[in-house]
Amino acid sequence: MAKKNDFTLYGSVQEKNGRLYLTYRHYDPVKKERKVKWVSMGLTTADKKSVIEKKKRQMLAELEEEELRCMEGYDNPECYPLVKFLSEWLDNVHRKKIQALTYDGYKKLIDGKISDYFGHKTTLDDCTPKAIHNFYESLRESGATERTVLHYHNLLHVAFEYAVKQEIFEINPMVKVDRPQPKKYVGKFYTPEEVQTLLAFAEDDTIYIPIVMAAYYGLRRSEIVGLSWDCIDFDTNEIHIIQKAYEESNEIEGAPHSVQISEQLKNNSSRRTLPLLPEVRDILIAHKAKQERQRKEFRNGYKKDNLNMICLTPVGELIKPNYVTTHFPKLLGKYGLRQIRFHDLRHTCASMMLSQNIHMKVIQTWLGHSNMSTTADIYSHLESKSKIEAGNVINTLLSVEREG
Repeated sequence: MAKKNDFTLYGSVQEKNGRLYLTYRHYDPVKKERKVKWVSMGLTTADKKSVIEKKKRQMLAELEEEELRCMEGYDNPECYPLVKFLSEWLDNVHRKKIQALTYDGYKKLIDGKISDYFGHKTTLDDCTPKAIHNFYESLRESGATERTVLHYHNLLHVAFEYAVKQEIFEINPMVKVDRPQPKKYVGKFYTPEEVQTLLAFAEDDTIYIPIVMAAYYGLRRSEIVGLSWDCIDFDTNEIHIIQKAYEESNEIEGAPHSVQISEQLKNNSSRRTLPLLPEVRDILIAHKAKQERQRKEFRNGYKKDNLNMICLTPVGELIKPNYVTTHFPKLLGKYGLRQIRFHDLRHTCASMMLSQNIHMKVIQTWLGHSNMSTTADIYSHLESKSKIEAGNVINTLLSVEREG
């Protein structure tokens, strides 16, 4: 380990466009080599030599301390920049454990608000519980919801836990940070009559099939857009949920996201087989014929890459999951329908099953929840009718006739 009494940092003053810079050989602990680095002195060639020399000595003294810490290696939290650590952890360690969509989300958090707030000089040693709390408050002040803050909390907690395992931290500072508590969202839902009205108005809309599959099956948006004709078995009358669609960010800034198909579903229970309902069967057969007509109509203008996919635009482009979400409220507004989220059609499907006393376990497998507790937690508020009926049964069984 380098010590102050046997290490001296040397530098020289260089001029570029009339401005002065201090250049020195910076030690890169990752590559374990030195490279020339330029640092602005905030001075110009018009400044006095004595002022320039004094600023040079001051900067070298400060940089010397920083170089010593870096020469000790990145196992020292005083040396490891937070943003650099998070980026390297995400790319080299955590990326292997998560899906591409999750990776994109984490990368946006790191390259966005975390990088903006902490900058590139904040080290792991600076990440005290108070510093993290202050970061959360800045997020809230900028309009972030508590659920969004929770995403940052989870990211930092997992990353710092890795730092503990690597003996960079002795204790995860996140254990002393209060976990954000987002309010539980209670989904809205349509009545069967409202669903019928919606389906009638949406019949000629681009997202008609997504609406059908969400209302009848409660499929997730990604599962719907990921459906291919291979997933539909018209012989056995089955629908196989085996893949999903997700939007992948483009490396070129400002370029549109591309839609990718993946067999990595949200959880093991998401991979399921559902019956092809007669009504849906007819709708899909008609939709397939419509796609064939559009392919002939647009000829060379029709995209040939997605011929096996179900959710396409009239010119054969795969519908983007985000388009389904953003277009849905516009469709409702166009026809004066009650505003709900597209995801609320999933809640609607569950509510209709619950209203008919379908067992919660059946609803769990239908929706593809990972466990029964998830289903019960989301839809317990819809069970009031069945609870009243159960109470009436008990009341009848245990009541005794009273003499008048």
